Amino acid sequence: MIASKFEFRSPKDVEEAVRLYREFEGEAVYLSGGTDLVPRMKLGLEKPKVVIDLKRIASLTTVEDQGDWIRIGALARIFDLKQNDIVRGEFPALEASLEGTSCESLQMRGTIGGNLLQNSRCLFYNQSEFWRRSKGFCLKMGGESCNAVPGAKTCFANYCSDNATALCTLSAEIELSGPDGTRRVNLEGLYSNKAERPFEIQPGEILTAIFLPKMRSVGGYEKLRVRGAIDYPLLGVAFSFVDGTGKLAVGAVGPRPYVVEIKQPFRDTVGEAVETVLKQVKPVGNTVLDPDYRKQMIPVLAGRLVNKVMEGAK
Repeated sequence: MIASKFEFRSPKDVEEAVRLYREFEGEAVYLSGGTDLVPRMKLGLEKPKVVIDLKRIASLTTVEDQGDWIRIGALARIFDLKQNDIVRGEFPALEASLEGTSCESLQMRGTIGGNLLQNSRCLFYNQSEFWRRSKGFCLKMGGESCNAVPGAKTCFANYCSDNATALCTLSAEIELSGPDGTRRVNLEGLYSNKAERPFEIQPGEILTAIFLPKMRSVGGYEKLRVRGAIDYPLLGVAFSFVDGTGKLAVGAVGPRPYVVEIKQPFRDTVGEAVETVLKQVKPVGNTVLDPDYRKQMIPVLAGRLVNKVMEGAK
């Protein structure tokens, strides 16, 4: 598989990157680590006129203690972050999700911002262009219906970020910079709840940073996958306990992570939180595992994770 022809630009700062995006009238993509974008380009899912490489922008790679907040540059590499003293000391759920992301060779390339902004996935979408044309284009490709659920007018692709699920339990905020300036929003506000276009991002906006409240937490992350390395999550569950309150997040079974607050994380309250999630998720046959099995594993992983975290907290 070979990507279509494109120009390559490497700006020195965010402002130059945004100018380049506007110059090419939106027919451009931003490149961070490339572990999601490059395979998509090879499959013909992205055909940009220009690729704008952000890796020369130093401000996007640093981790800073800003008092009440920890700022993580969106181009900080996953391998580096999981060894960062602040991340390891304050945010164990994030550390566990970083450790569980793919394999070390890809962690050395992939970035946390790229992991957050990876496109949603489906067995009927992440295929070669020849395969997709033979099958017929789905909703995510501009077609009239879903190929995973024939006739459905809703896209059921899965958003498979390991790190986003963990960050949602830590009340993360994100910073976006684009043609209309810079804005900062809660991470959960990033999602459109529409799998075909999963993010509420304006054309040309760049994810520049992730902000975490500086509060020591206990937590963890569990994922379901076929192989112990490389694979995207077929289900991801994160839990963090901060200042007497827990947050449970479930990912990779829909267009966004599903987040529930747990005031007192005991057996009954965890069960109620899981039931809240189960009412929202609708797994379908668009991965390599049976959808009913994936759904049944939500309470299994959640119960195991919360018990482990709370035992450690004691």
